[in-house]
Amino acid sequence: MSDSPNPIPLWVLEEAGRQLGKLVPPEAVSHFLNAQREVVLGITALLEHGNPPASTSSRGRRVPTTQVRSRRPRRVIVD
Repeated sequence: MSDSPNPIPLWVLEEAGRQLGKLVPPEAVSHFLNAQREVVLGITALLEHGNPPASTSSRGRRVPTTQVRSRRPRRVIVD
């Protein structure tokens, strides 16, 4: 975060947190912090994995094969 040209001073964030704490119930703050932590962990996992998610157009589609397959299953001989 220190690489950004105009970082927000820490005292501003602390004061905003104090003022917000006066308006928002502690349970809601706790829920928000837990949700925020889950989002950060999810983004971190995506970045560490190194593969971007598949686009919606390619999800669930199979690669076309060169052989034409019959929709009928092969016959199995039972002894």
